[in-house]
Amino acid sequence: MKKRHKSPTNILARILLGLLAANVNHRPRIRHYLKSDDGWIDFTVGVRTQSSSVEQAVRFLGGKASLVKPIPERLDCRIVFRDDATFREAINLPPNEILNLLLQGRMIAEGNLSYLQCFNFLISALLKNKQIKTMLKARDKKDGKRIEDPQPIPAADPMPKGGRLRCESPQGGVRFLAEPYLSDISLDDFPRLHEMHKRHFTLRAEICPERPMLLTRWFRANGFETRNDGTPWIPILRQGHAFKYLMEQRTPIIAKNDLIAGTTTSKEVGVVLYPDTHGTLIWGELMTAPYRELFPYDVSQETVDILHHQVFPFWIKRNMREWVREKYGNPLCQRLDERFAVYFLWKTAALSHTICDFPKLFRLGTKGIIDEIEATLSALDPQEQERVATLKGMILTLEGLALYAANLSRQARIEAGKEDDPSRRFELERLADICGRVPENPCATLDEAVNALWIGWVGVHMENTNAGFSLGRLDQWLQPYFEADLAKLDDADAREAYIRHAVELIGCFYLRCADHLPLIPDIGNYLFGGSSSDQAITLGGVTPQGEDAVNDMTYIFLKVTEMLAIRDPNVNARYHKDKNSEAYLKRLCEVNFVTTATPSIHSDTAVMESLAEFNYAEQDLRDWSATGCVEPTLSGKHIGHTNCMMMNMVAALEMALNNGYHPLMRWDVGPKTGDAFETFEDFFQAFTTQFKFLIDNSVAYNNMLAEAHSVLRPTPFISSLIADCIPRATDATKGGARYNSSGSACIGLADITDSLMAIKQLVYDEKRVTLAQVKSALDSNFANDPALHALVRKKVPLFGSGRPEAVAVANRVVRFAHDCYGSHRNFRSGPYTSGFWSMSNHVAFGSLTGALPSGRLAGKAFTPGLTPEPHASLNLLDNIRDVSALDTHSMNNNIAFNVKVVPGGHDSQAQTIDHLYAYTKTYCDLGGMQMQFNVVSSATLRDAMLHPENYRNLLVRISGYNAYFVTLNREMQIELIERAEYGI
Repeated sequence: MKKRHKSPTNILARILLGLLAANVNHRPRIRHYLKSDDGWIDFTVGVRTQSSSVEQAVRFLGGKASLVKPIPERLDCRIVFRDDATFREAINLPPNEILNLLLQGRMIAEGNLSYLQCFNFLISALLKNKQIKTMLKARDKKDGKRIEDPQPIPAADPMPKGGRLRCESPQGGVRFLAEPYLSDISLDDFPRLHEMHKRHFTLRAEICPERPMLLTRWFRANGFETRNDGTPWIPILRQGHAFKYLMEQRTPIIAKNDLIAGTTTSKEVGVVLYPDTHGTLIWGELMTAPYRELFPYDVSQETVDILHHQVFPFWIKRNMREWVREKYGNPLCQRLDERFAVYFLWKTAALSHTICDFPKLFRLGTKGIIDEIEATLSALDPQEQERVATLKGMILTLEGLALYAANLSRQARIEAGKEDDPSRRFELERLADICGRVPENPCATLDEAVNALWIGWVGVHMENTNAGFSLGRLDQWLQPYFEADLAKLDDADAREAYIRHAVELIGCFYLRCADHLPLIPDIGNYLFGGSSSDQAITLGGVTPQGEDAVNDMTYIFLKVTEMLAIRDPNVNARYHKDKNSEAYLKRLCEVNFVTTATPSIHSDTAVMESLAEFNYAEQDLRDWSATGCVEPTLSGKHIGHTNCMMMNMVAALEMALNNGYHPLMRWDVGPKTGDAFETFEDFFQAFTTQFKFLIDNSVAYNNMLAEAHSVLRPTPFISSLIADCIPRATDATKGGARYNSSGSACIGLADITDSLMAIKQLVYDEKRVTLAQVKSALDSNFANDPALHALVRKKVPLFGSGRPEAVAVANRVVRFAHDCYGSHRNFRSGPYTSGFWSMSNHVAFGSLTGALPSGRLAGKAFTPGLTPEPHASLNLLDNIRDVSALDTHSMNNNIAFNVKVVPGGHDSQAQTIDHLYAYTKTYCDLGGMQMQFNVVSSATLRDAMLHPENYRNLLVRISGYNAYFVTLNREMQIELIERAEYGI
């Protein structure tokens, strides 16, 4: 056997690992970090380069470390660097940047990522001071100032030129608001909200260990796979007991001056951890997270100790990725996901993106739902152990929710007794009464319904990862309580005061939804930069009976959205062109103008047409809500996991151009589809063959992860609030819901379409160049053929240019994605759906992609969602016509169409709104599905990059969600600046 050449860097690697081992063995402070509550953390890590010029391994066993030679075939994890230079660079990187090498294609992580992060933690424990110094130096160099420097917060809710619009003729279901736009109300009228709003922009999030600590404590005491007596746990019953313990034991907090009881974490703004999914990915950053450039988190030493010693070691192998790796032998579909270049599966982090039946909680309370469950339970054969356990697990979770509310009631009573301010004392006593009644009992008032909603929402996030779970049609569901409250008031002044109270209450709810953030290891700042939990609220549209659904609460939610202009909740508005009024659509446009980025607007008719193939009951279909970003789900009846995967369609094109080889991954992984193609149809067939290969693998992995969720983290709580799970006595993770599906997000449609158009026209129709010449130009990033680059940019009709041939190609791609996904079934026996939106993955995937035949250069972002390229047309109407001409029935997981518009310097408020209204109505009349505006100029965005302290609350729409511009990574900021800008 030929001996592999080892480089001088191999000696360096051995010296460095030897130093780490020596520190572990001779320094008690470092050795201490190998100890957990379950004993020593034992594992072996390998380090090598792709050529094996470097190859070393270190073993941690029984509290001792030693170098291992020869390198074992089986390692717990292995870090593979592209070359010696990458290894030497990595030596000096802080732990938050190590995983970012994956996004550059310069590193591969193989095996258990939890062990890799534990290894990073040990290095950080040794080099903490050096790492922090490096991170501070890099951050100060970029920003010119420390992030801790106090900066003024720009005024919220500014008065636009010409003043607010007014609406003097209420329509639809508006019964009590004489002027529905509430134009006389501003944030200045609510000191409570003003102060909470200020805290939202000044408080830094802190990692909260409470949830994982309490759950891990219960599992350690009572067993996870088996009970203490050795008998196997039925997973859903185990989760029910653990959830009840968690809810009873967690700290009951009434936030300062709030009208709503309870908090998501024990911190003012907390980062929630879910170690059974992706939580351990923050392990290596625990000591340095406060110093990273993007989304720094505070972490106390107590939290570090709890997570490192008590929590994370317990979950090293009890997480979704490792369950699949162990059962299915590290399959190809999993290895593709862990390279991040071709697709990313959300089930590694969450089974989310659904909407619970909160009206049922309002109507019955936990007590009434338990009665329903017990009636079903009494009819079951006791031998049906799984079904019996499922129903008992649901009961336990509902009991846990009621116990948490009772604790909040007691806490409010205690605080009322200590309160000197009589007004605040009254509020606390009222909260104590409310939490003493709900959510255990049915709700009778708006305050009770909103508090029951929030307590239930806390329960959702204690059971499930806070990534895209959504709130549904709150205007519809809260309107009856609003009306009932007002019906008790005869005096006009009392009614006016109550309306303002309702605005303030919903404002408190919005800001309460902002009291938590998802856990984002630093690599996530580049994959999903700026995203919060994406808790979608859906307004307007039609009722389940098909009538105009716009009501008083619709306008109250819009007022709060306008006043606060915060990134989350993610407000989505349904618009039915035949049922909703002009006044409503103009109000949506005005709020979008004032906030610069929200709400997103959906055409009711187009979205419902896209779902027609599933033959949903008409009333259920009309009751759809957006979830996560923009995706449709049937409220309270549907487990759609509408963001199960983010698919890089452009990767399939690159693989078609390279006979199945992926250039950045340097992996010959795809089908062999050839190097030369006689016709465009032959090339298109190669593209779809590669695309199908990626879809098939992503679906296989998604189904494996779904199985893992059903074993590791069933969902008895949300199952109790999803239609048909109770009568079927089946958990939502196993298909208990009335409707089941899984939704994909296909990224890069415009880039794919434009590339296919370039190949079709220049290679096959006009025969100006050969495919080999195109390939050569791409390999050099067009450096060796600038003429071809100019030809592509100037002569090829692009999607969004108004040319029907480009739309035809786009529709071919859209239909293929729809049909290919639709040929699969998920773990819950439901169909797969296809959507065309991207969160921020159009930037991350773009960074992992070479030059394209469209003329896009290597590393540049794709377009967001399915938005046309900025240079496709100087006329926004061309964009609108092309996007609205796409086949609605092939986009059953919705789309994101981003438009950046800038009002003219002399336009009044009313003129600007009229223009936005005209664009939106035209788009919906033409059959478009979804549209979202960024009403901000590129000049403003550039200034915000230079002076972030002046733009702390500048809201922007990414692709389906909102973010604060100054929190985004540089690549995302540039992508926003480079979007086409249209005057209005």
